[in-house]
Amino acid sequence: MTEFPALVYRASGKYIRPNGTYDFTGVATQEELDQKLSEGWFLTIEDAVAAKTAPPKAVEVISEPILEDNAPPTRQELEIKATELGIKFDGRYSDKKIAQMIDEALAK
Repeated sequence: MTEFPALVYRASGKYIRPNGTYDFTGVATQEELDQKLSEGWFLTIEDAVAAKTAPPKAVEVISEPILEDNAPPTRQELEIKATELGIKFDGRYSDKKIAQMIDEALAK
């Protein structure tokens, strides 16, 4: 439990200490303390300095699954390509028919 008023610290500031500089500020309420802590301030100078010198945390990369290169084109891809090539089609055309028309247009 923290007694108020209290001090919070962060690395890099106007005060000099071995291995770098730091800054501090006072807080008078739990709300102010919570706000400062969320902004990157620390309860002790040691924690502030350790956070600055700690290696960066690894970031988990979440990516879309990679489709195989030999996967057949989707209906949307076929429609986009057919439109680019000026091929007339409608919803009654099968994917196979649109693909065939695209192949013929590209062969010309």
